[in-house]
Amino acid sequence: MQLHLLLAATALFSAAPSLAAAPAETLQRELDAMVAAGELPQALVLIEQHGKPLVELSSGYADIESRRPIARDAIFRLYSMSKPITSVGIMMLAERGKLALTDPVGKYLPEMANLRVWDGSKTADTIAATRPVTIEDLLLHRSGLTYEFMGDTPVQRWYREKGVSRATAVASAHAQVPPAATLDDLVARLGQAPLLHQPGERFSYGFSTTVLGAVIERVSGESLDAFLKGNILDPLEMKDTTFVVSDTQAPRLVTGYLATEQGLRAVDLPETSEYRNSARLRDGGGALAGTLEDYRHFAEMLAGRGKWHGKRLLKPESVDAMYTPRLRTGGGEHLDSPFGYGLAIGDPGTEARGGLPVGAGSWSGSANTYFFADPAHDVIAILMTNELTPGPFEARTWKLREALDRAALAVTKR
Repeated sequence: MQLHLLLAATALFSAAPSLAAAPAETLQRELDAMVAAGELPQALVLIEQHGKPLVELSSGYADIESRRPIARDAIFRLYSMSKPITSVGIMMLAERGKLALTDPVGKYLPEMANLRVWDGSKTADTIAATRPVTIEDLLLHRSGLTYEFMGDTPVQRWYREKGVSRATAVASAHAQVPPAATLDDLVARLGQAPLLHQPGERFSYGFSTTVLGAVIERVSGESLDAFLKGNILDPLEMKDTTFVVSDTQAPRLVTGYLATEQGLRAVDLPETSEYRNSARLRDGGGALAGTLEDYRHFAEMLAGRGKWHGKRLLKPESVDAMYTPRLRTGGGEHLDSPFGYGLAIGDPGTEARGGLPVGAGSWSGSANTYFFADPAHDVIAILMTNELTPGPFEARTWKLREALDRAALAVTKR
């Protein structure tokens, strides 16, 4: 476990470099202690402001059994940290006049044109939707789509009984029929499923961003892989971000772990990982893998209001729209925050509880990858690890995020 602390060679810290040292050392100790206790397999952290790293550190192992130290170029399963990338793709198409956020999703995906809504009974009976689901509803997760593992209402049970899911380590523990094999197949199954609630009614996490990936394919005429590569990944030099980890990349893919009562259990080995399967479903809501360095470029683009290294990917107004709160996520003390287009947004309440700083846009992945980008202060913070933490172990999630947020607030100028 090594600490690599970089103090920016700017006037910001030149007068008092110790300002960054104590918070970084504290964060290093916290991560090292979690690794030593068997609560965390590995972690990479980056905190920077104005493009200058203030803190870079590492702890733990790419693979616990072999005790191979985690490397800076390690590849992680991003899971839902794929969502902001796909959301940016939608904003690009909106800028180009290829779609409008007010458009009904059925305009592009006819199989989702006649969605019905669960009536709240003990069975999966449905009533008519009061209005169509729009692209904006999908960006805001207020469509009424859910995940099969997000509960046990008749809607989630319908999903499991009809295979409204994809094959992944982040799958429901409940018995279910075989999942969809392709994105088109999954969208077709979602088109037959009852919505959890009326469109626009509230935030409900689920396959909304997955559907946005299908919209990108239909509107652009390209596969999701090709569109993301040509419009986001290549311009941002995100060379290791991919749906399928190649043979040459595979040695850098970390082992995926699950927290259990018996300790960390390997559930996705690099040599047999779902990410090595070239036929896997391209889910823009949760199937990308990538490095900390790659995601750094993406976060820097958001912090730069759409611009990165002289390249403009989005208009400032589009990024501002993503950062405009439009509803709250709910979900309890640790989860509740304002939400914009594809991003949770920090406010005084989230910052006061040790969470997301005011004005920062953020999201995370099921295996505890986490980032935020703050355009007002040109700050980004990223934590990479690959540990699934189901219910009894979710306190580790909040501990990790709050440790990163606390360190970022301590070392950056606001």
